Amino acid sequence: MSMTRLVKAVVKGFKGLGNGLSVEFKGNTVIVGRSGSGKTSLMEALALLMQSRGEEWLVLEGNLLIIHEPTDISYGLDPSGVITVGAHYEVDDDGERLGRSIGFELGKGSVIGYYYSYRLGDYWVRQEVRLNDEVVAVIEKVGNEGFMRYPVNVRLCITPTHVIHEDAFMTCDGDASKRAYALMFILRNMLKDKFYYLSEGRVCWWKRDYETTVDLPTNSVGSDGQYTVHQLSIISTRPEYEDIYNEVMNLIRELGIEGVKAGFTAPKMVSGYVRVGDVWVPMYHAGLKLKSLLPVIVQLILTPPGSVLLIDGVDIGLTSDDLDDVVRIIDNAARRIGYQVIMTSRIAPKYAGVDVVRI
Repeated sequence: MSMTRLVKAVVKGFKGLGNGLSVEFKGNTVIVGRSGSGKTSLMEALALLMQSRGEEWLVLEGNLLIIHEPTDISYGLDPSGVITVGAHYEVDDDGERLGRSIGFELGKGSVIGYYYSYRLGDYWVRQEVRLNDEVVAVIEKVGNEGFMRYPVNVRLCITPTHVIHEDAFMTCDGDASKRAYALMFILRNMLKDKFYYLSEGRVCWWKRDYETTVDLPTNSVGSDGQYTVHQLSIISTRPEYEDIYNEVMNLIRELGIEGVKAGFTAPKMVSGYVRVGDVWVPMYHAGLKLKSLLPVIVQLILTPPGSVLLIDGVDIGLTSDDLDDVVRIIDNAARRIGYQVIMTSRIAPKYAGVDVVRI
């Protein structure tokens, strides 16, 4: 079975990427760059685009990323600047089936490219869809009106602010939007539940008091919710997750961690403990290495086949030797389960199993 694969990302005007950045991906990849080079900006831009998939507008506070002030993502805090986020995805078996369901045939290895550009100052929006790098359609929001600019110049039925959604490309008359409509329908549905993101903020994962039942995540373990300790308590105590728990523990031991456990220690309190030198200590006391790695290990096992997993700052708390071990474990897990993983790091791993892209 083929899997969804991110093959290219293009970001400009987002946070620190005033000059723009374009990165191509062949498979599992580590993006390497110094602090301030734009690694996190690239990852957050992709997360913003994906958490907005199918919505009427960009979702700033979503299940992958929380941005409290819209101007925070504008380069130089300038609302007159244009922000562009583009992603090219290779179509998988699900995408091919979705195409056939609406009478649109896509060949093996077809790539759908999608670009969303907007300007905060006047809420101008431009969207573009491509097939194998051929521009299929361009639409634009000007004021409160929407227009298709390519392949023809006609009025749209609605104001085109919807993100990765076919409705934004509907023309009021004629078939000018037929191909674009089909491609956006395929892309929107193909990417459902296939994108996961762990931010550098995952190191604050040790929340210990939570008032409601926490289920296994449908998005990402390490989003701003940071409930890894609760996920561990679930998979370690429920029989239906025994296999998942065993896989998590195998990876943890491979990293030299003797043991991890989590569960209720008082009403409404879930606590976690880690075994170090034959002594169990609270996870709150764990070092930076463990705090940054546990969400990654849990997410590696929970990410479903055919997905794309982004891990920002995979090198947090790690030595060079640690990084090689961690990248090898991540790469092996992704290949075994069958998903693509893209990581960022300030230093390059020596492990040769992944592609390294320097920015």
